[in-house]
Amino acid sequence: MKRTLTYTFLLLTLLAIDVPDGSAQEKRIRGLRLGVDVSGLVWQYVEPQSFSVAISADYEIMPAIYMAAEAGRLKVDRNKSNFNYTAEGYYARLGADYNFIQNDVDPTAKYDMLYGGIRFSGARYSHQAENITFQNDYWGDYQSGSMPRSNMGAYWVELVAGLRVEALKNFFIGWSVRGQFMLSRDNDKRIETWMIPGYGKADQNTGLSFTYSLSYRIPLTRVPEQPPAFF
Repeated sequence: MKRTLTYTFLLLTLLAIDVPDGSAQEKRIRGLRLGVDVSGLVWQYVEPQSFSVAISADYEIMPAIYMAAEAGRLKVDRNKSNFNYTAEGYYARLGADYNFIQNDVDPTAKYDMLYGGIRFSGARYSHQAENITFQNDYWGDYQSGSMPRSNMGAYWVELVAGLRVEALKNFFIGWSVRGQFMLSRDNDKRIETWMIPGYGKADQNTGLSFTYSLSYRIPLTRVPEQPPAFF
């Protein structure tokens, strides 16, 4: 009888212990992350003659791999003593990012990213010049003229390195540095293009840009945690 009570006590003790279920896996939130690049507000202090705005979206399609898309608009208004130059246009970028620290950080920071990526980019834009004042070489007086609007395009590649942290639940802040490499662009023989939307100064075949973004992830689903796809 005593032995039976002992076995019964041991059985109840084992049942009371919360043994982790090996088949249960921790879940990971996946969802569409939408953001806005606010670096254009800072850039406006450097180049007050230009205004730009950009939005972004990304989604984790595989462990540590994110598809990314970005789009934006640029408007330029340069008023000089001898001409008025205006330009505007749009750009888009499409590419992917890889998170090098996925599953290597504290669980409280498991959605933070230290990433590298690539973007294939293109822009369509137009420009024109009005109230152009120039001196007549023959008569010596000053005359004015204008250059009508011209439409152009440009294509380039960007290599991206960045950091993104989850400041609040589903709310992220991030920074990125981008090396830009021009592939092709249209040239207007009448007027020199000043800036290309999404790229920067048009007279450079390579460039470096910086972004500062605020974004929110819409939690759509939960998936089991898995090791990164490559590293």
